[in-house]
Amino acid sequence: MQDVVFTINPGSTSTKYGIFSETGAVLEESVDHNVDSLKQFEKATDQFDLRYAAIMKAVEKHFDPEKQHLVAVVGRGGPLKPLDGGVYKINRKMLEDYESCRFANHASNMGAMIANKLANEWSVPGFIADPVTVDNFWDVSRVSGVPGIKRKCRSHSLNIRATARHHAESIGKKMQDVNYVVAHIGGGISICALEGGKVRDVNDGLLGEGPFSPQRAGTLPLNGVIDLCFSGKPKKEIERDFSINSGFQGYLGTSDLRDVLEKVNQGAAEADLVYRAFVFQVAKEIGREAAALKGNFEAVLITGGIAYSDQFIEDLKGYIGFLGTIAVFPGEGEMKALGEAGFLALSGKVPIKEYS
Repeated sequence: MQDVVFTINPGSTSTKYGIFSETGAVLEESVDHNVDSLKQFEKATDQFDLRYAAIMKAVEKHFDPEKQHLVAVVGRGGPLKPLDGGVYKINRKMLEDYESCRFANHASNMGAMIANKLANEWSVPGFIADPVTVDNFWDVSRVSGVPGIKRKCRSHSLNIRATARHHAESIGKKMQDVNYVVAHIGGGISICALEGGKVRDVNDGLLGEGPFSPQRAGTLPLNGVIDLCFSGKPKKEIERDFSINSGFQGYLGTSDLRDVLEKVNQGAAEADLVYRAFVFQVAKEIGREAAALKGNFEAVLITGGIAYSDQFIEDLKGYIGFLGTIAVFPGEGEMKALGEAGFLALSGKVPIKEYS
C-alpha cells in the first residue's frame, strides 16, 4: 500500500477534499453545500457540523483508511495571527482562534477544524500549511501613508510558496536560496516579492489593493471611495460592492475571463477596454514587486486559474517580458500543495511548527 495524505479545503459554498500520494493526486472531489442552509449561520464556523457530515458521507464512498496507508490529514489554513510560512501541527490554541473566528469570519477556518477531527478519527497527525496570513513583511511594507492605518500581509501564500518551491527544484536550487516575483492571478490576485521563500511585500487582494480582479475592486482613487462612503449606502453593502460586484463582474456582468475574451474577440469595445486595463494593472503590480526586490530575482512566476489563458499570458508578457524569465504554472494548486506539505513535514524536509 502506498502512503497517502488526506487534504481538506473549505470554500464559501463547497468543501474540496483529496487523497495524494508522493507522486500526485489519487483523488480530488468537491462537495457542494446548500447555500440557503449555510446562510442560516452568522458565524462561518457554526457550519462545522453540517459540513463535516456532508464530507463524511462523500468520503465513505471513495476512501477507506484501512485499505490505504494514510499518514496525515492536512487542512487549508485560514486567517491566523501573522506568522512564518511552513507546516503547523493543529493544536488547541489554533482551534480556539479558528472556532471563535478571532482573525476573520471565513469558511477556511474550518480547514483545521475538519482536519483535526478526521486526524483524531483516523489516528494520524493533523496539520495546516501556509495560511493566508503568512507574514514576513519588511518594516517599510507596513507603512501605508496614513498614521493609524497599516498595510496587511494577506495572500495566496500556500500556492505562492509551493510554486516557488517547484521552480527552484526545477533549476536545482532550494526555495530558501532564491528570490521571485510571484503572481497568483485568479478569483483573487496576490502579487508578491518572495525573498528566500518569505513574503516580503504583497498587495492585500482581499479588499483594497492591487489590480482589480474578476470580482474585486483593487486599488481605487480615494476621492471616489470617500464619496461612496458618504453616499448613504450601508458599510456592508459597500464592502460587498468592492469584494464581489466589482472588476469584470461590475463592468461586464461576468466574472469569467473566458466570457470576457469571447466578448473581446467579438468586437465589444467596453470588454476590450476593461480587459486591456486588467492586463495593464497586473503588469504594473508585477513591476512594482520587481522594484521591491531591486531587480534581484530569479524569475517572474505566473500562477492561478487565469494563467490557463494563453491570450492573457501572451498579452501580459508584452508588458513584462523585459524582466527576464517568465515561468507559468497554471491553476490554483492548493490541494496539491497541501498534500505535498504533509509529506515534506513527515519526511523531515521541513520542520513541523507549533502555533502559539
